[in-house]
Order: sequence, then C-alpha cells, then structure tokens
Amino acid sequence: MHLRRWITALVVLPLLLLILLKGGHLSFVLLLLVINGLGLWEFLTMFQPGSDAPRRLKAVILGSMLLISFCTASRGGGSGTLFVLVFCLLALFLFYLFSYGHISHLGWDLAVNVLGLLYLPMLLGHFIWLRYLPEGEWWVLWLLSVIFAGDTAAFYCGRTWGKKKLYPQVSPGKTWTGALGGLTFSLAAGIGVGRWILPGVNSLGLGWLALVLGVLGLFGDLFESMLKRQVQVKDAGMVLPGHGGILDRLDSLLFAAPTVVYVRLFLFGA
Repeated sequence: MHLRRWITALVVLPLLLLILLKGGHLSFVLLLLVINGLGLWEFLTMFQPGSDAPRRLKAVILGSMLLISFCTASRGGGSGTLFVLVFCLLALFLFYLFSYGHISHLGWDLAVNVLGLLYLPMLLGHFIWLRYLPEGEWWVLWLLSVIFAGDTAAFYCGRTWGKKKLYPQVSPGKTWTGALGGLTFSLAAGIGVGRWILPGVNSLGLGWLALVLGVLGLFGDLFESMLKRQVQVKDAGMVLPGHGGILDRLDSLLFAAPTVVYVRLFLFGA
C-alpha cells in the first residue's frame, strides 16, 4: 500500500505542478473540471448505486456549470456563481418534479444531488477563484503544501505512534497522535514554504492560517469519513492506487480552499 501510495504521488504531483505553474488559467480550470466530474461520479455511486449513467451525468453537467462560474468571482462577479447555483437548484427541482418514477424516494435522491453540488463544485470552485487572484498560483501551491504535508504526517505519525483514537465512531483509524503530527507539519509547511514562495506575506500570519487549515483539513477528512461510514464503504473509489478515490484526496482540501480565499481577500488584500 505504501509503495503504491508513493508511486501515485510521484506521478500525479509533477503533473499538478506543471499545470498549476506553467499551464495557465484554462489548463487549471480543465483539470478541476475533470476532478470535479470524477468526484461527483464517486459521490453519486456511493449514495445512489442503482442510478443509471444519464442521471449521474445530469449532476455532473450541473456541477461543471457551477464550477466554471467561479471564473468570474475574482473579477467581482460573485453574483454570477450565485445565479448559476440557483439555476442548478431549480433545474434539479424541475427534473424531479417531472420524473414520476422517483416519487417513492424523491427526498433522498434530491437531497443527495443538492449535497453533491454544495459539497463538491461549490467548495472546489474556490480553487479557481484563488488561482485567478494576483499571485494566485503561489497561494494554491502554498495551500496544497500545507494540506498535503499535514495529511502525510498524520497518516504516518498515527500509524507509527498512535494509540488513543480521535473519533472512532466516524473514523476508527485516526488517532490524537496523528492529528497532532499533522498539525505540526502543516504549521512547518505553512511557514517554511510560505517564506519561499510568498516572501511578501507575514510569516506569523501564514503560520496561524496554516494551523487553521490543518484543523479544517482534519474536519474535512472526518466529514468524508462520516459520509463513507453512512454508506459503509472504505474508499470512495479506486482511481488513485494507494489513496482510494478522488474524494479521498479532496476531503481535506474542500473545507480549506474557501477559507484561504476569504482570508486572502479580507486580511492579506486582493
């Protein structure tokens, strides 16, 4: 498992860095569209395993529209995202209004689709917003460094020294030692990487933000574990050998990305 985990990382990370630093805005948006589509497909597979491909595709199309709307957010067009979100909700309501075959489990199907929109493209779209801001590629890289450093440290610290369970009802494998190790490495990455790629930003501020992101990354991980617990699956998918599915890699990032965007705008300036 460990070998596959590192091989996957060594393949995916250089590609991600190439797209982020050299590919421009369009390549980054296209990458997120692929990630969002795969993530939504995994999400719907978990909660609606009996649904056919066209019905899942409907959610992926709406989610893609919502994700793309974030391209306007950095230019003061946040209302565009709100408009698209309302459109997507109305489209879902009308779809289920005229899909009589779903009347027996309407509430569940509709709730799953709405949650999918809010959980994935609505949160993931903040990466596009962040990327479009000045020095956005470096802020995205900094965010990824903080979360990935914390995730990796939490995994290995917990496996090596962890004994006391953190939240066994939701995620039996997580320990307090792993959580503290993850926070420590998130803090170190936040200050160390920040001084290198964001030299104009106060290191103390980045350190505090990195700690907040470390906590939010943990909460995001636990939230996804809770979803998987409800449908009794270990991994959301098998797209990434050694890691699981797309959702298993996104979980820590989804709560962190909006936080960085709003802190970036209101505390560090646009």
